[in-house]
Amino acid sequence: MEAFSNWLWKDEFWLPPGVSFKDLQDKPGFYYAKPRDLPMMVVYAIGLFVLRLLFERVVTKPLAKKLNIRDKTKKPVENECLEKVYKDKRSPSEDHMRSLAKALNWSNKKVDNWFRRRRNQDRPKLTKKLAEASWRCFFYLVSFTFGMSFLVQAPWFWDNLKCWTDYPRQTLWPSVYYYYMLEGGFYISLLFSIMRDNRRKDFVEQLIHHTATIFLILFSYVANFVRVGSLVMAIHDISDIILECAKCFVYAKMQVLADNLFTLFAIVFIVSRIIIYPYVVIHTTWVKSMWLFRPYPGYYFFNALLMVLQLLHIFWSAIIIKMAVKMAAVGKLEKDDRSDVEEETSDDEENDTDNHVLKKME
Repeated sequence: MEAFSNWLWKDEFWLPPGVSFKDLQDKPGFYYAKPRDLPMMVVYAIGLFVLRLLFERVVTKPLAKKLNIRDKTKKPVENECLEKVYKDKRSPSEDHMRSLAKALNWSNKKVDNWFRRRRNQDRPKLTKKLAEASWRCFFYLVSFTFGMSFLVQAPWFWDNLKCWTDYPRQTLWPSVYYYYMLEGGFYISLLFSIMRDNRRKDFVEQLIHHTATIFLILFSYVANFVRVGSLVMAIHDISDIILECAKCFVYAKMQVLADNLFTLFAIVFIVSRIIIYPYVVIHTTWVKSMWLFRPYPGYYFFNALLMVLQLLHIFWSAIIIKMAVKMAAVGKLEKDDRSDVEEETSDDEENDTDNHVLKKME
């Protein structure tokens, strides 16, 4: 174990040539980021997870009532034959559904509606989606506001070359410490709740994003890349506030507000992550940093993590542009291509007996 610890904390991996952790000792008025601070992020993660549960109970439920958001999914009529087919295949082919309709003496539309309702029954409820979106909106708003409150006073915010001035012998501002604990704790808490949250089509990409972000936060803290790290976190938070707020209005069926917020989100996302992020962050870490110190293994690892995030930005930008094109074509915001959205059904051919059964089941 000691051998592994010695290997993991080799000075030449984490710090520039000629600098060791022993050189980074606290002194009056000068505090360095240290590996021993990292367990506090787990404490923050647990605290945020508990706070989220309280938020859902105290804020989300009244909010859902105020926005008139209810779970109105209609349950399908009980049918053992169709249930058996559904467990094997959620979306049978048209030929298969025609044969089922013939065997049950049902219309094709009625069988199609049954499968739509059954799939809807297994999808996340609107109130659960609202709980997730409203919590994230609240957190990103608080985190971004806190971050900007001290970043506008930070010299490296206005001149990113100062991210590297005297690196790595840079004092850790208390506000930067709390910003790191808050953001690191939040993304760790997302790993706690990822199986509890709505599962989207880009689940793998989201998991990669959360993991890369956590590694980026942890590594940048230990290697004292906290100045550029604080810029990365602020750049990511601003568009997420708008996105999560837009989702809340989508669930509330406030289409005009949702459309306007999505348009704003698309602009802010592309400007912040496709223009500002490469210019302000990647350019300064790949180019400007080398003006002041020689590269080393940890430097390349940090830049690799930043590039993983940029590739994900490009992936999500393609989804956003696709949604924006659809919105322009139909005049309103279509469903999120990543989401498992409830399907509409038509009851025109269902008889009164079935409707009566459904009402009793609901």
